[in-house]
Amino acid sequence: MELKKAALMADLSKIAYLDEQACRDQVINLGYGEFAWFDNEGTQAFACRKSNANNIFIVFRGTEPNQMKDILADVKAWRKPAREKGLIHFGFAQAIDKVYDNIVQWLSEQKLDGERNITCTGHSLGAALATIMASRLDANELYTFGSPRIGNRAFVKEMNNDGIKHYRFVNNNDIVTKVPFPIRFVHHGELVYINHHGNIRKMSLWQRLKDQWRGRMRALAKGQPFDGIFDHSMDLYYQKVQNVFIQSQK
Repeated sequence: MELKKAALMADLSKIAYLDEQACRDQVINLGYGEFAWFDNEGTQAFACRKSNANNIFIVFRGTEPNQMKDILADVKAWRKPAREKGLIHFGFAQAIDKVYDNIVQWLSEQKLDGERNITCTGHSLGAALATIMASRLDANELYTFGSPRIGNRAFVKEMNNDGIKHYRFVNNNDIVTKVPFPIRFVHHGELVYINHHGNIRKMSLWQRLKDQWRGRMRALAKGQPFDGIFDHSMDLYYQKVQNVFIQSQK
C-alpha cells in the first residue's frame, strides 16, 4: 500500500461530502481536470482523472444522517444475488444501481492512450458502494474508510479471484465496521488498522481488542461516551491518514 495514495483517497472521500460545485472546484485544484458528478435519488459520486492520464478515480459519498434515503440504504440488510457471484446487501446494491449505468457511460467516453487504471474509494455507505463498483468493474485498487460488511463469503472469494487490491481502513472503535453482523456478511480486503494513538499497526485480534478497550477508556476520560460513533468520522480518518503519511516522509 502506498501511503501517499491512501492520503489522496482519504482526501477525495472527504471532498465527496461537499456539494457538486465545491467538490468540482477542490478536485480541479488538485490537478484533476477531467471531472464528472453523478447524483440520482440520494446516491452521489464523482469520477476524475488528470488530462492525458489513464488513472481514474471513482469516489462515493457516504451516509448523510439527514438524508432518509441514505439511512434506508443502510438498514435494508437482507441479501440479494450480486451481478458477479455471491450475495450482497440489498440496500447497498439498490443504491449503487442508481448511478452505475451513468458512471459506466462516462468511462466509455474517456479517450485513453492505453489501458485504464481504476481506483474506487469512499467512506461509510460510500465505502460499500465503492466495493460493489470495484467488483463490477474489476477495478485495480480499492481504498475504503469505515466500511460496513457488504457481502457473503462467495462474493468476497470472487473479488479475491479478480485480484482486486483492497485496503480497508478501520479507525479503532469505528462501530460501522462491525455491521451488519458476521456470518451472513463478511469483510473483504486487507485490514489497515489505526490504533487509538492514530498509528497504523498490524495487530492480532487480541491486540486490537486491547487497543479498542484503551480507546474507549481514553474517550470516556475526554467526555466522549459514544466512541464508536466518534471514530467513524471521515474528518478523523482524513486527519489520521494524513498524519501517518506526513510522519512517513520525515
